[in-house]
Amino acid sequence: MSFFKFIKTKKFFLHLGLSLLIAFLVMWGGLKWVSSFTRHDITVKVPDFTGKPIAALNDFIKDKQLRYQIIDSIYSPQQTTGTIIRQDPEKESEVKENRVIYLYVTSMLPPQIEMPKLVDRSVRQAVAMVESYGLKVNIKYVADACKNCVIKQFYKGKEIEPGTRIKKGSLIELQVGKGNGDMETMALPNLIGMSFCDARSKIQSSALQVGSIIADKTVSDTCEALVYRQTPAPGNDHEVSTGAKIDLYITADKSKVDALSDEDK
Repeated sequence: MSFFKFIKTKKFFLHLGLSLLIAFLVMWGGLKWVSSFTRHDITVKVPDFTGKPIAALNDFIKDKQLRYQIIDSIYSPQQTTGTIIRQDPEKESEVKENRVIYLYVTSMLPPQIEMPKLVDRSVRQAVAMVESYGLKVNIKYVADACKNCVIKQFYKGKEIEPGTRIKKGSLIELQVGKGNGDMETMALPNLIGMSFCDARSKIQSSALQVGSIIADKTVSDTCEALVYRQTPAPGNDHEVSTGAKIDLYITADKSKVDALSDEDK
């Protein structure tokens, strides 16, 4: 029987049908096996790890069908040491079971940096450098012919040489010259509505000083708190001498700031 005659017979169509059925069953079974093996259609929701202490992670994750790995530590003085401050993937993400969640934890110790040379710089330059190094600054004005020049730099009450290694976030005190003759006067900056940290930077870069800090009961994070009052009060006709102190009243209640702004309109 020739091939062309055979493909027209019932026997050929029967064999063809059986072959296609077997191929379909093999492919279907293979896909089912792969699906059950990879469990690609089963996901879990990533919980929020932020704020959790390292010691509590094993208990926290034991019923979550996930794993975790701490991959980096970040120094953050506003956060409790040894706690999670960031994660990847983010919370509420859908991931496969047994996925590794990468965690970033607050460092136990601040990093060390080299003390910059601030002496002989202007107070504006010095303040900008201090902030770029992650340090804090306090300014004290003293009698000296070089007005607004940094005369000395101190750390913990003692003069500190440039290049000395200190902890990031340390407080540096600068002695700044008043200059001869009458003190220079300047318009008082308006700090209302600014965060405390921004207001402090503005004061220091203006060759002024932060005076008293009066926080109301809503304040838990001083840096992010808002200035709702200052003494002396701002105004176009209000001038102060170089080195003058400005008292700041701060709050976490934005409505306090808005209320005072409405009064000034």
